[in-house]
Amino acid sequence: MDDAKTRTPKRVKVALAISLAINVLVVGAIVGAILHGGDRDRSSFDKRGGDTAAIGIYGRALEKPDRRAIGQRLRDGRAARGQEIQIRAELGEMVREASDLLKQTPFDKGAFFDVLLRQQGLIKGRSDAMQDALVEQIAAMSPEQRAEYAERLEELLERGGRRGKPDRE
Repeated sequence: MDDAKTRTPKRVKVALAISLAINVLVVGAIVGAILHGGDRDRSSFDKRGGDTAAIGIYGRALEKPDRRAIGQRLRDGRAARGQEIQIRAELGEMVREASDLLKQTPFDKGAFFDVLLRQQGLIKGRSDAMQDALVEQIAAMSPEQRAEYAERLEELLERGGRRGKPDRE
């Protein structure tokens, strides 16, 4: 009988570490969603990632009430279509599928890429909805409000996209 211990291949260790990281992210997202529920405080709307990444600097240049209105429009639209829970469930299932693929030997690069493409499609749908809501909110502004918005946008551009002043009310 051989006394040498069986060593786990390095690629299996890497796959397990990636799988653990993905699982921790999913659990964190689920716990965060449960703790915050649907009535999250929107005071930091422009500082969070998520949906706002779709509009970036344009969202940061908006007045706080406009950002809140966009957030409400998005929540209302997703709730009306019953999409929020469905999208989260689909994304969670895709992460589990990706995790399973990462554990397989040999690694199926094409199948993993396909999962990422499907995830990207769901996320792009959310991004498109955010952009639509932004356009609708800006279209509802008066010419004066749009001019002020344009000035804030230019100020942000000069500061490298960072907001240096507290939120405007």
